[in-house]
Amino acid sequence: MPVVGIIAEYNPLHNGHAHHLEYVRKHEAAEGIVCVLSSNFVQRGEPALLSKWTRTKMALASGADLVLELPSAFSCASAEYFASGAVSILNSLGIIDCLSFGSEEGELETLETAADILAFEDEEFKESLRHGLDKGLSFAVSRQNALKNILAGRSGQNIEKAAKAISQPNNILGIEYIKAIKRFNSNIKPMTLKRKGQGYNSLDRTSSLSSATAIRHHIRELTNLKTINNDPFLNDNMPEACLNILTEEIENGRHPIFPELYSDILLHLFRNMPLYSIAGLPYMGEGLENRLKKAAIESVSIDDMVSKAVTSRYPASRIKRILFSMLTGMTAEFLNELKTNGYAQYIRVLGFNDTGRQLLSDMRKKAGLPIIVKPAGFKKLDDLAKRLFEHEIRSTDAYVLGYRDPGQRIGGQEYTSSPIYLS
Repeated sequence: MPVVGIIAEYNPLHNGHAHHLEYVRKHEAAEGIVCVLSSNFVQRGEPALLSKWTRTKMALASGADLVLELPSAFSCASAEYFASGAVSILNSLGIIDCLSFGSEEGELETLETAADILAFEDEEFKESLRHGLDKGLSFAVSRQNALKNILAGRSGQNIEKAAKAISQPNNILGIEYIKAIKRFNSNIKPMTLKRKGQGYNSLDRTSSLSSATAIRHHIRELTNLKTINNDPFLNDNMPEACLNILTEEIENGRHPIFPELYSDILLHLFRNMPLYSIAGLPYMGEGLENRLKKAAIESVSIDDMVSKAVTSRYPASRIKRILFSMLTGMTAEFLNELKTNGYAQYIRVLGFNDTGRQLLSDMRKKAGLPIIVKPAGFKKLDDLAKRLFEHEIRSTDAYVLGYRDPGQRIGGQEYTSSPIYLS
């Protein structure tokens, strides 16, 4: 029976996620499910609606056995860094047989075709990509066109199908997972199932399978969060245990958290930081620091700043990742250092059940990276790993500034948080 890895944000955990966990347990006959979970900032360049600890509770309540942290350095990052960071963690455990993920495509052949080209880009691909970027196209569009050009020269390839695959968000992550598995020369086997329900970015509100985006927007629009447990839409779209956890967090004065809660501090940082500091952030392009500085001076909110900074080459998600990199103290230099040294530098345990405890015991014998169960363990790490954990400390200190109850915004919470055990 395989041990299956899942890479997730659970922002928040909804019925589609619960279906995936159930599918892995029943149809893939998983002996154990290990979830690598995004930290407090997520891939779309935003703070998570709920903290990593709250989402860990949801994951365990919904069928995960062991939950590990994807540090903010990778969780609030481009698809390539996000996937590479997460796969590097799974690959280091020594116990993972398969990686299961949802995709719009629902089958591996097309995703693997794209991943084979993108994992080891040849000069023809790079030249085609540069051509698109030089024309002012976004990276995503330039890459899609470059892939089309490569496939056009190969017989028997469904060019349009493969090119379309890298325009859909879950497919993109799936391709990046497969790319990372290939680049790490990993024995982990990728497995995919067709995504059910609404699209990743869909705001449509359906009876039971709405997207996490639609659920977040619904919560944002609620005028009385105290009655959230009785909300028909949320009851239809979230597992009961997860909705109860969300309700408890609201009652405790911590959540939900939305990007606009950080508007003042981000506008302050970008207005006052020197241009060379802005230029040193990840995902920057030539001259973008001037555009961001100007946007910060002329804006009254994060949304306003993002809308003023966006261009065809720099989409909103990239701009937002830059903004929150500033908030957490991430730099392009440090991110590149992590990439050069294999991405993940440690394994951080967020939560487990009894099966997860046994998986953790197996990991201790086989893992290729140090395992952190208690926060004090980070002091024994080597220099690069220690700096990565210190970045996580800063990220959490920034994140808690968004808590609804000012009394819970105290710093240093990363030092006092221990893994969650679900009996």
